[in-house]
Amino acid sequence: MNAKIRRTLLVAGLCGFLLFTVVCTIQIGSTDIEAWEVTGILLDQLFAGGSGLAAGVWEMPHFQIVWNIRLPRVLFAVFCGAGLSICGAAMQALVLNPIADPYVLGISSGASAGAAWALLMPLPFFAGQFQTAAAAFAGALLAAFTVYFMAKAAGGGTLRPVPLLLAGTAVNAVMSAVTSFFIFLARSPESIAAVYNWQMGSIAAAQWKTLALPAAATAAGLAVFTLCGRTFNMLMMGDEDAVAMGVCVRRFRAEMFALCSVVVASFVSVTGIIGFVGLVVPHIVRLLAGTGDNRLVVPVSALLGGSGLAWADALARSAFGAAELPLGIVTAFAGAPFFLYLMIRRGFAGGEA
Repeated sequence: MNAKIRRTLLVAGLCGFLLFTVVCTIQIGSTDIEAWEVTGILLDQLFAGGSGLAAGVWEMPHFQIVWNIRLPRVLFAVFCGAGLSICGAAMQALVLNPIADPYVLGISSGASAGAAWALLMPLPFFAGQFQTAAAAFAGALLAAFTVYFMAKAAGGGTLRPVPLLLAGTAVNAVMSAVTSFFIFLARSPESIAAVYNWQMGSIAAAQWKTLALPAAATAAGLAVFTLCGRTFNMLMMGDEDAVAMGVCVRRFRAEMFALCSVVVASFVSVTGIIGFVGLVVPHIVRLLAGTGDNRLVVPVSALLGGSGLAWADALARSAFGAAELPLGIVTAFAGAPFFLYLMIRRGFAGGEA
């Protein structure tokens, strides 16, 4: 099959699968709702202004569950999965390392530390979700550039896999310690318990009012990373070749790291740490698409990552009945073995793990 046709079919198939995922995952929960009813309520609200509800076509409890409880959560999972996946694809190209992602390189932990500070010791002149998001962004940015400069210094001015991984591990440990220190200083048992649960990752707090910031951040990241796909491709050829082709490598890396931090912080401020999504999804996409061209890898990663995290969240909230399993546990069970496989494969190939 022609490569172009194959990739077109892949994108079309994943778009269809994403729509299928949204409807099916809204069905899943303590109250079972038929697919036709979910579809009807969504179409009625989107295109008929809720006339079906006013006419008594839909039961009010089912409408509330579908539109006000499950749909915001599913959409949040889609945006979160898409955002983490495109950040993972971008970072793997930026640092020339197949095991790079926001979680492994400490960006998620940095955002978590900043958000924990805002949650446990809020500032008087900032309030609400924006305070948490701003603090998470500051922590993510600090972690990202600390890892970058530590790895570059340890590698003699060159980004190498082992120093990068070690720097990410060190920053992860420090940021986790900072979060624990904030918890130690906090006085409210309720706040401490909330942060402990939040650290394991969950989309349970998703609401319509918390959806705008992650949606905007994901859309901006997707647009910029896709438009910069050619530059990412040049960067993957090596810094010297990229400079020869007119890329200002240092400035481009700094701008992309900052954008990754914004995208990751917009989720972590609500969901806590959800690991390994950005590591696993871009690799699966490269296998499915048969190419490493970031102009295709980035948007396809968004589609696959959004669908995958929505299904993972559906599993987390339904596997144990009324008790909800933290989403970070589900993604860790799936992603950690893949991470080890990549390290072993790199080692056996004679490269640095």
